[in-house]
Amino acid sequence: MKGLYSVSTLAKSLFFVYIIVILSIMIFTINTEDIKAPDFIFGIRIDKIVHFIVFLPYPFLLWLAFNKRFTGHGKFFLSVLIPITGILFAITTELLQSVNPSRDFDVFDILANILSVIFASLVLNVIHFINDRSR
Repeated sequence: MKGLYSVSTLAKSLFFVYIIVILSIMIFTINTEDIKAPDFIFGIRIDKIVHFIVFLPYPFLLWLAFNKRFTGHGKFFLSVLIPITGILFAITTELLQSVNPSRDFDVFDILANILSVIFASLVLNVIHFINDRSR
């Protein structure tokens, strides 16, 4: 039982550190001028790809951190709570950028964030479905 408690505590810690890091990145100014990166990858602006990648862990970390609390309501947690809270978090972080005069609010950043949360939530649901079927 001690090992399970440690994994749960670690998962919750990772989730909250992730949230704090994302909020910090969105609020504070980051100098990206010295970074040598292409403007586009496969015709998609690099900043949209970065937004997509940054929000991919959200559903997985939230599930790892709190899935034991929703044992009886696992499908609701996976299919409704995780995507909705992820979308709200994605919108909130972009709105927080407007507080910093050096950062820009961009609806397409919100779209990249939301698409990432939805994609990762779908992958998580598929993994969970396959795992349940194999039992």
